[in-house]
Amino acid sequence: MEAGSTKRLIVSGGVDAGGQLLVNEQVKLVGRARDAHLVLSDRRVSRHHFHVFATKDGVHVRTCNNAAPLVCGGQEVHDVEVRVGGTLLVGDTTLLVVESGPSDETESAHDGATTVASLLTGAASEIRGLAAMFALNEALTPASDSHGIEEILFSWIKQHAPCTAVELLPIGDRALASDRSEPLVDTALADGSSRITVPTYGASIGWITFSLAMPASRIGDSLRRLLVLAASLCGAHLARLSVLATVKEDREALRRQAVGSAHAFLGDSPAAAELTRIIPRLAGSDVTVLLLGETGVGKSFVARLLHETGPRRDAPMRIINCAAIPEALIESELFGHERGAFTGAIATKAGAFESAGHGTILLDEIGELPWSSQAKLLRVLEEKQFERVGSNRALSLHARVVAATNRDLAAMVDEGTFRRDLYFRISAAKYVVPPLRDRGDDLVLLAERIFADVTPSAGRRVEGFSPDAIEALRGYSWPGNVRELRHAIELGVVLGSEPLLSAADLSLAPPAPAMAMVSAGENEEARPEVVHLPAKLDDIERRAIDAALRATGGNVTKAAALLGVSRNTLHNKLRPKT
Repeated sequence: MEAGSTKRLIVSGGVDAGGQLLVNEQVKLVGRARDAHLVLSDRRVSRHHFHVFATKDGVHVRTCNNAAPLVCGGQEVHDVEVRVGGTLLVGDTTLLVVESGPSDETESAHDGATTVASLLTGAASEIRGLAAMFALNEALTPASDSHGIEEILFSWIKQHAPCTAVELLPIGDRALASDRSEPLVDTALADGSSRITVPTYGASIGWITFSLAMPASRIGDSLRRLLVLAASLCGAHLARLSVLATVKEDREALRRQAVGSAHAFLGDSPAAAELTRIIPRLAGSDVTVLLLGETGVGKSFVARLLHETGPRRDAPMRIINCAAIPEALIESELFGHERGAFTGAIATKAGAFESAGHGTILLDEIGELPWSSQAKLLRVLEEKQFERVGSNRALSLHARVVAATNRDLAAMVDEGTFRRDLYFRISAAKYVVPPLRDRGDDLVLLAERIFADVTPSAGRRVEGFSPDAIEALRGYSWPGNVRELRHAIELGVVLGSEPLLSAADLSLAPPAPAMAMVSAGENEEARPEVVHLPAKLDDIERRAIDAALRATGGNVTKAAALLGVSRNTLHNKLRPKT
């Protein structure tokens, strides 16, 4: 063997592709054991599989005791000399013998294209830049866009390599492969510098280009590996920012569907002006707010404005309809429950108070809250702590609580159906959202805003309201308030056929006549809206339903709104009794 002869054993195929071993006259070990000079992760390779040393024309290989034979030239062998350019198969791993000059003792030469897979497996599993990756990850945390990530990456890489520029390239600039076989591209520049283009994954960008003030021949695997990991980390942060942006867009879309595009309480009426003045002040505080008002006036909308115009806007908002949840489940919805706490609790669940985090909780229709739950809610509001059902571990309440109801809570307190102490606790700031009939010309402004929200999904061209439609809007009493207004406009946009909505498209009925209560001795016409006393309650209810249906032309939905009940309730009352 020639003195000083040096060869290189390169893993050219298998799970450890890219790994390599510098071979000289000293005997070196190859296998799966950690003490091997070349560690292979191939499960078909023995812990100590073979020894190797350099010869004049290649390398000499000899298997260890009890190791499986190697394959060289299509033959199984235990002791063989492999010439430069020859290959050796051990298990499922292919090894290539190459000539290695004296200048390659520390760094390997590259041909201008190295695959990401060859840098993330084999010898690359020992990451020397782990501390550097932690530093980069911490530095990327406050970044809010791709430009910020680019600046942070450039500042970071200059600590590890003579980098002159970093550029993030969109996917459209190059074809991005779906797996890690996509190569790193080395480009040698005329001034002796180089450029490495690294693919990223899971983000809207496709590549990161690093400009280095050093020739490509001096760039070793350790630096390449660092660039690959940095690109992957930046791609992950960009993907996270993309997801957050999508979530914000979805939240805004859902908010618009629920309450429209307005970001303020619209209107010039005194009542609207007062709420517009008060909302910013309340939004910046943590005081519990009680919103009162008729059904459909926009109490939920006001609660959302309190949430979105305050410092909690980026945290969740949870809405709990106390009237829609069965009494047996209300505490689970509010506080959550542990697995097995009750029949059907097959998994632990976080309640609204927990999932809201530092956001806002709206307790809608709080007047329907059961008496037993009122006491527990009071304790939570007082102590700022709660426990899941079936647990004794106290959790802290960080969310702000807003309550809303169309009931007269003060009267319910006098009747003994609502706790007095809870009423005083939730009404630290109490405001009545005005009904639509008391807001004057705000009605037209609201109608135009609702029209702008509804028309994009109408499927036809609609330009606005006709003069007779505006008059119909102003002349109607709107017992269902803003909710009824929105429903009427949505229905008109969908069912209408002309560019301008007409009064007929809105299907507005004239105001229902007031029901008169008269004694049996008085002479009154036998009209459905007249009730003769004494009378049975069922008869009065039936005559009220008949009057509402007559006033709305048989429209059950509008009749239910006039009577102040839900459509389903009115349908149930119209069913024949058996």
